[in-house]
Amino acid sequence: MQACDTIATNLPCKSAPMKSELFEKDNPMKSLTIDDMKSLELDIMDEIDQVCREHGLAYFLGYGSLLGAVRHKGFIPWDDDMDILMPRKDYETFLANFQEWRHSNYYEVSFCRFKNSVHPFVKVIDKRTSVSERFIREEFKTGIWVDVFPLDDIPANKKQVFRKHVWLTLKRDLSLSDPHDGTTKVAMLAKRVLVPFARHIDPVHSAILIDENAAHCTKTPSDSYIEIVSMGDPNLELPKRWFKPTYAPFEDRRYCIPSDAEAYLSHIYGDWKTPPPADQRLKHTVEACFLD
Repeated sequence: MQACDTIATNLPCKSAPMKSELFEKDNPMKSLTIDDMKSLELDIMDEIDQVCREHGLAYFLGYGSLLGAVRHKGFIPWDDDMDILMPRKDYETFLANFQEWRHSNYYEVSFCRFKNSVHPFVKVIDKRTSVSERFIREEFKTGIWVDVFPLDDIPANKKQVFRKHVWLTLKRDLSLSDPHDGTTKVAMLAKRVLVPFARHIDPVHSAILIDENAAHCTKTPSDSYIEIVSMGDPNLELPKRWFKPTYAPFEDRRYCIPSDAEAYLSHIYGDWKTPPPADQRLKHTVEACFLD
């Protein structure tokens, strides 16, 4: 796999400089708006992009971030999410070295293996901020983040791997859930019954098991990727030929995307070119603020 900087010779070596002015001394502490969060996420992405260019690592915008890049040339207007994908080898190298390679101490890796996260995938967070997510208990909140998901090879025992993933994820999610919150009355009732029994489950340990289950897949090389730790769908195979790095506009920056981004988006979303009706536009249920 070629790193992004080896195929983008017509582009400057580094991303746009950090442009967030939210932390200037004359800017008082305040809650973060969706535009504030987007600005901070772009700063995190600039850091990730620079680290990956300098050290020959491949990454790709994925999921809604790729959809936003291709359809909107930036964020999906009603969303503030930022997701990237990395082949497992690059993912492990990034994980092992980011704290040393980063250019600012504002950013750090949050991950279950470091025991500072309940998630089975990497989050690069801004330590100056704090985020509260609906459905997640208060003690597990973190800072503004960019999610980094590993791309793994397809194992011969794919169905067994995904069954294990579903079971581990269910246990972790129940251990994290707020029994007093839910999207429906049925969901709230189910949580009130099940969550007390799941309180003895360590969500960090569950996340580590989910990560190990996925990482084991790459021991058997294949012609396609799967993204296990978040998708959990054995049918979403992603041919490696789609993942030749290329750069595309995103807001006032340029980030790396798969060479066949349209094939990826059609595979994940079906008809992705037409925005959904206003009442079907999902938004993140998070609140964020600066730390004192």
